[in-house]
Amino acid sequence: MRRAASAGKTPTAGTPEIIVLSRDDAESYEPRGREICISIFDPDAEPARVSPRFASVLRLSFDDIIELGESTDILFARDHAAAIGRFIDDWPAVDRIVIHCNMGVSRSPAVALGLCDRHGWATAKIERSHPGWNRLVRAVMRESSTQTGGA
Repeated sequence: MRRAASAGKTPTAGTPEIIVLSRDDAESYEPRGREICISIFDPDAEPARVSPRFASVLRLSFDDIIELGESTDILFARDHAAAIGRFIDDWPAVDRIVIHCNMGVSRSPAVALGLCDRHGWATAKIERSHPGWNRLVRAVMRESSTQTGGA
């Protein structure tokens, strides 16, 4: 069953709907309009096979952790946040932003919340539907936003 959350009931003019999905749901998702995708995958996994109907796809690979534990861990960093910021800035007029990670419960909702923080979009619905969001990812997104002059 698809467990998705969007940033609000109905996006206001200029505010895209944000959809948070698991990898399995993202691989079966078909865009219904002008949509972009942020595809997050584990460093030791193959990227998800998402629809070619997305206007664009940003693929990012990092571990679902909040601090380094192993020397091989890839921690979400400012470079990841900056790439997300540039990607969103490059696609200002989209209907939806689909964000997925493996399970759709930690990394992808944290990225969604970070985008909401950056742009002043509503966060309550995503926070309620995904209480396990990755605190580090959202914090780095927020920090990166303030350093680059985001909203």
